[in-house]
Amino acid sequence: MNRLAETATQTAIQKDIGALERHVLASRDIATQIGDPFLSYLLSMALFTIYEKKAHHENEALRSSFS
Repeated sequence: MNRLAETATQTAIQKDIGALERHVLASRDIATQIGDPFLSYLLSMALFTIYEKKAHHENEALRSSFS
């Protein structure tokens, strides 16, 4: 039962991170289109952080599947 709850939690987190990623990507595209390089840079840094979080959660999921 704990395994099922953990899997559901991981799936919810991945969906939330994916939604955030899509929104930041869209915002960065808009910032680029309007010619705001600083905002585009900040949003790129936010994307980098999101990608780090995604990788961390994927690694945790792999570790728990082998445990």
